[in-house]
Amino acid sequence: MESQRLRVLTFTSLAHFVNDGTFLLFPLLMVYYNTVLKVSLVFLGAMAVIYTLLSGLLSPPIGEFADRHDLDAVLVFLGIALEAASVGVFATAFVFRSAPYILITLGAVVLGVGQAFYHPIGGAVLSRTFGKSSGRALGLNGALGSVGRSLSPSIVTLLIVAAGLVLGLSIFTIYMFVVAALILVGLRVYNKGSRSAVRGRGEKLDRGYYKFLLILGVIVFIRSMFITGTTNFLGEYIYHIYLSKTLAGIFLTVGFLGSIVGQPFFGWLTERKGGLFTFTVTSGLALVTFFLFMLASKQLVLSSLIYSIFTFAAFSAFPVLLGYVSQVFPKNFYTVANSYVWGVGNVVGGSAGTALVTALIGVGMSLYTSFYIMLGLAVVSMALIPLIPRRKGSF
Repeated sequence: MESQRLRVLTFTSLAHFVNDGTFLLFPLLMVYYNTVLKVSLVFLGAMAVIYTLLSGLLSPPIGEFADRHDLDAVLVFLGIALEAASVGVFATAFVFRSAPYILITLGAVVLGVGQAFYHPIGGAVLSRTFGKSSGRALGLNGALGSVGRSLSPSIVTLLIVAAGLVLGLSIFTIYMFVVAALILVGLRVYNKGSRSAVRGRGEKLDRGYYKFLLILGVIVFIRSMFITGTTNFLGEYIYHIYLSKTLAGIFLTVGFLGSIVGQPFFGWLTERKGGLFTFTVTSGLALVTFFLFMLASKQLVLSSLIYSIFTFAAFSAFPVLLGYVSQVFPKNFYTVANSYVWGVGNVVGGSAGTALVTALIGVGMSLYTSFYIMLGLAVVSMALIPLIPRRKGSF
């Protein structure tokens, strides 16, 4: 039993590593599309909206399907394979330079579909497997996702420098397909274990749970607008300050090192103090540190250090939110509840944030000013946290 739990943690963590490795891929490619192919930054922002919006909107039906079937390993594999295919499509834009807009759009659509799978399914798999100790498991798993998210920009940058845009991205694509196949084999050991973890057709949640989902979802939505809206343009923001694409890629890696430590720490804190407490702490810390980052933007070492503290708090949502869900919801509703909090709240909220920054750029506003506007959303989300129901009996 213990060996099976370890195997589930190992291969879901590998899946998280690869899945989140695509998180900063498009923000990095935006720099190359804009400078090499002269693609409009407003169009690229719109593509970031499309893939995040698709990911969020598709997450609930995928979560619903996953809760009703015992196919989690296959679904995780399918999501990562689609992400791998999207990287290949993005690479073709540098081959067929007369049609970059069509190919970038296609790549964004495939990426968005692929990103809809892992988080709600992986979170539910770990919550069912580890039970009351799932906070730590989610945190360790999330840390591997953060490692993937942090390393990928530098890995892709080095591949591009060493092998060129097309070959470098092609190597990354092949690597992702290989790992997706390994994950499929490794996770075949997992099954939901009993009919109580596979939801029947007639089972429904009590109405009070929907109130909880709505309030938490709105707060997560606004919070994610701030976090994702600024993150998707961070590479461009750093490039405009230092005028170096390579430095932008390295900054993304260094800046996201904080989330590697943050996920296991806040997963543990969620287990000890509860999801609501930990969500409040991480939201407040993210708000303060992003403000300090903006003040120190032109000081490279200091700003990267502060930004890593920001990611320490801001990018802990996987163990905090999904651990919180597992403390509130019945286990046969884990995946679909995860999909609404993560997919609609976190991901669609992120898409809305990216759309807002894109619109602000479109009307001539600078990224610097736009980032301060997004910071205002963080204040709003913090102010709404007291509205979240405190106990099961209160919703």
